[in-house]
Amino acid sequence: MDRARKRELRSLNSRAWDGDQDVFAVSKSLDSSLKKNTAFIKRLRTAISAATLNTFLQEIRTLSLHKYLSEIISACYEGLCRLKSPGEIEAGVEIVSALHQRFGPREFTENLGWLLGKGMATPDKSLLKSLAPEVREKEEKERLTRQRVLLRVVTELWLVDVLRTLDDVTRPDDATKGATGKVAELKPRAQVNKSGVAEPFPLEVLKDLLGHDRGHVNLPLLVIFVKAFSWDILGVKSSAAEGRKTVEEDGATKTANNTAQGDSGGGEENVGDTDDQPFTPPELQEKFKTILKKYFEDVKSHVVRDQKSIHSQARRNAEAYVKSGEVFEDRQANFEKQLKAQERLVANAQAIADAIGADMPDLKDNDDSLANTNGSIGLVKAGDYLRGLGDGAGIWEDEDERRFYENLVDLKGKVPGILLDDGKKKKPDNEEQVGKKIDPADIPDAPKGPDAGEDLSTSIANKTIGAQVDAVLARLPDLTNKDVIDQAAIDFCYLNSKASRNRLVKALTEVPKGRGDLLPSWSRLAATLGRYMPDIPKGLVDYLDAEFRSLQRRKDKDFLGQVRLSNIRYLAELTKFGIVPEHVVFHCLKVSLDDFSRMNIEIICNLLENCGRYLLRNPETSPRMATFLETLQRKKSVQHIGQAERMLIENAVYYVDPPDRPAIQQKERTPMELFIRKLIYMDMTKRNYSKILKQIRRLHWEEAEVVGILEKVFSKPGKVKYGNIHLLAILLSALYRYHPAFVVRVIDNVMESICFGLEQNDFKFYQRRISEVKYIGELYNYRMVEHPVIFDTMYKIMTFGHGGPPTPGRLNHFDLPDDFFRIRLIATILETCGMYFAKGAAGKKLDYFLSFFQYYIYTKQSLPMDIEFIVQDTFALTRPQWKLASNLEEASKAFQLAIAQDQKLSGADKTLEADDASIGSSSDDEDGDEHLPEAEADEEETDSEDDGVEDQDVDTSRAESDSEDEAIVVTRQQEQIDPEAEAEFEREYAKMMAESLESRKFERKPLFDVPLPVRGKPKETATGSEPVETGAPAPSNTMAFSLLTKKGNRQQTRTVELPSDSTFAVAMKTQQQAEREEQQRIKNLVLNYDLRENEDPDGHDKPTSYHHNRSDRGKDRGGQRVRKLQLSDVDWYASSIKRGSCFMQATTPSSHSDAEPGNRP
Repeated sequence: MDRARKRELRSLNSRAWDGDQDVFAVSKSLDSSLKKNTAFIKRLRTAISAATLNTFLQEIRTLSLHKYLSEIISACYEGLCRLKSPGEIEAGVEIVSALHQRFGPREFTENLGWLLGKGMATPDKSLLKSLAPEVREKEEKERLTRQRVLLRVVTELWLVDVLRTLDDVTRPDDATKGATGKVAELKPRAQVNKSGVAEPFPLEVLKDLLGHDRGHVNLPLLVIFVKAFSWDILGVKSSAAEGRKTVEEDGATKTANNTAQGDSGGGEENVGDTDDQPFTPPELQEKFKTILKKYFEDVKSHVVRDQKSIHSQARRNAEAYVKSGEVFEDRQANFEKQLKAQERLVANAQAIADAIGADMPDLKDNDDSLANTNGSIGLVKAGDYLRGLGDGAGIWEDEDERRFYENLVDLKGKVPGILLDDGKKKKPDNEEQVGKKIDPADIPDAPKGPDAGEDLSTSIANKTIGAQVDAVLARLPDLTNKDVIDQAAIDFCYLNSKASRNRLVKALTEVPKGRGDLLPSWSRLAATLGRYMPDIPKGLVDYLDAEFRSLQRRKDKDFLGQVRLSNIRYLAELTKFGIVPEHVVFHCLKVSLDDFSRMNIEIICNLLENCGRYLLRNPETSPRMATFLETLQRKKSVQHIGQAERMLIENAVYYVDPPDRPAIQQKERTPMELFIRKLIYMDMTKRNYSKILKQIRRLHWEEAEVVGILEKVFSKPGKVKYGNIHLLAILLSALYRYHPAFVVRVIDNVMESICFGLEQNDFKFYQRRISEVKYIGELYNYRMVEHPVIFDTMYKIMTFGHGGPPTPGRLNHFDLPDDFFRIRLIATILETCGMYFAKGAAGKKLDYFLSFFQYYIYTKQSLPMDIEFIVQDTFALTRPQWKLASNLEEASKAFQLAIAQDQKLSGADKTLEADDASIGSSSDDEDGDEHLPEAEADEEETDSEDDGVEDQDVDTSRAESDSEDEAIVVTRQQEQIDPEAEAEFEREYAKMMAESLESRKFERKPLFDVPLPVRGKPKETATGSEPVETGAPAPSNTMAFSLLTKKGNRQQTRTVELPSDSTFAVAMKTQQQAEREEQQRIKNLVLNYDLRENEDPDGHDKPTSYHHNRSDRGKDRGGQRVRKLQLSDVDWYASSIKRGSCFMQATTPSSHSDAEPGNRP
């Protein structure tokens, strides 16, 4: 339908909507006969076409159709659903327009619009789920077929103003009750624009079709819509409609017809453009484009997802083919089916992209991870391995070699074509192999008499062809140059038959010994004939592949080494002619690589030297070959092989891929640096961080180089696993007691790195910046920094570059409105340590900061969903009762209120800060013990079983390293109260320690620790864990012992009398006396220790730490010190009481807490 006719129909239909009665002229006398009216309805249901259009229009003018209007509406809908071609659709639009003009919108159009809307509605998902898969698929196909036509019909009717909106439709025969069908679902969804006008009919249809189409099954419908109405609705001309283009001098392009019009006069061009304007205004075009763009974004993700799936499937197929050495037909068929579906999806997406001016996604395979897993020979990007293709010969060493392998003679121009088609089209009678004996019993009753002569001539012809084939085969050992090979191929074409080809394949597989020079020539012969006789190269490759597999099964046969090398060289030559399939040659490489023996190493090297460069530089095989070479190099370095085999591999790899530039120089690190980096970055876990701390403390801290390495390592938390950052903070806090200046430098470096990240604002540093702020938060948790540092850092993160508080509308290039990374940094800090700002000055500061943080959030653009969730989680963690503001105004008011409150309470805040500082210092002094801080609660997710193992390991390690800890002497700067008394104390302390070590150096633990059974006799006493003296009275010159004996499963004791002056008895008495004295001394010391712990030196309660978690940890550590008191500690304590009492009285009157054994290293 031409555009002028459309505009004319649009004008007439608009008049009908306005209520004009004389729009469609009818006869004065209308025919109301039942036969003609029924015939009209029947044809309307089944016979709408361009040929019957005039008949329909004439009958609409002459027939009285008003009585049958309801049947006409349903018949018209069914007839529109059966339309197929564009001509039929145009005829249907003309007929519907005529009916609309005659009967008006109320009686006809509104009812027809209801049926069309119902036909375009999407089916109920619950109903589809209840159907069987076969029925559901059938329903979907029928729906797409119906809606493919109805979408064009609905749009055409809307363009000619027959249909307007969903508000202008009414359900047939139920106008007064209201629509309860599908339209009842569509009507409320009809969008109303700002001016109060409902959305157009096709726009609502598209919203319904595309809004819930997650599987993009309606994409073909949208493509038909775009192709048919790209200009009338979208205002976009298709490339076919633009015609041929010309290129101007400046490179601009313009259509040829526009140039001609411009030469003749500009006025005609403008007039023509005015007449050809789209039917829809620009505002409506944008609405249609918006829907298409949203849908296209989903289609793009679908295309990319399916493309990745196809690439992944291709890799898996390639791996399977390489592993097996053959192609699986079912797997290949499924893959080809996926490819076809993807091609259709991409074509449809391209049509949508052209209509809306969007770009298609990049469908190249950029994911190489699957190819490199498990050291497999997979598909990767070619990369720089194709660099030789543009430089000279590239794959080949010289031009002559390239011509030999690539310039093959075309047999079709040398011999008649019928000879080349022998094996494909005709099957002659002389197809049997020459010289084959035929069993007469296999031949059916052959006619005799006149046919005897024909049989004789056929046998003579067979013998003649057989002799000629023998002659050609006899020339095979003499094929030494290209011309002779090509002539032999031409000669064989005149003898082409299935038997001849079978004989040639057999002859090509029988290579004479010592004639390896024939392999390239015979491979060229097979490649030349293989263009028109594919069974020759296929048979040859199948034979060589089967031979290779057979030789691999006979690995112990050393005498077959020459056969193996000949086989693999033959395959390599055929590979360079492109005859051997990719999966066959790489299967050979994979099998040889899996069994990395000397025999297979020689096979790999021969294959690489003969066709490795071809496989590496050929675009089709380059990716897989590159991966194989990497795997080969790794296996060579890992597996123990001889020097000769190693040299073979290196020479072969160097020949295939010679290095064209020096290797990348890696950063050289000293062994000490490598050791420290391994300890911190790789080995550190929750189980062994205490051991790592001891190893770090044993380093030579007096060397500046070691301290510099440690400072660099501790200042880079981004290189530690994110879950181990708190362990790094624990190590740093433990080192503070011995190297405070080092810890201060580390913290300064981290703070400086955070500022550097704010200055750069480069996305490649995001992960490192997250780790740094997490590190600072953990350092606060372990009391290396105080809360003013945390708050200063968070304020600096939010205000850096703004020149003050952030203001909406003021652009900061360091913190753009659509950059939300600073919010993530603040959330990371608060999630790490924000829960400890619960009360006191820190709690009030956090309240003030959160109001400012909330204001800062609303100076940004609308938050993405992930950032919004992070903010909500942060507020829920720090202030669960906090009511978040909903807009910028509320956030500003809350911030101003917080400022006012802060100004009123500034004096009180200063007092709280001073109190917190005193509390923090006292708690620091109180908790300055040697034990490491405990790990955070988030690490307590392990099983009780793991915890038990861990506790056992820690106890064992502490028991084993007691002597080592005593040997570590670390100086610490302390306040010198009395230098002379301090020096005297140090001398006495060193002397006491030396004596304690000497006295306990050769002590032995008792070896026998089994309890003895209780004896039944009342006069005999049960023994303890060791042989002890019995309680019964004994003669003065003897001593009684209980001897344990065992007979079968019964244990018995009997008394043994030993002289009192014997060596054993004297030693036993001495040991018992020493044990009693030691137990009494320990008992007195422990009782005095508990009394001193319960006393307060000043008579007041200890102040509570402003971190509630810190005070609890201090209590736990104090409890551990009481429980883990050891004998050596008691010895030290007793000696220090005796020898240093004067010094203790001089330093402080209440020295009980200072004399605690865990307070000094």
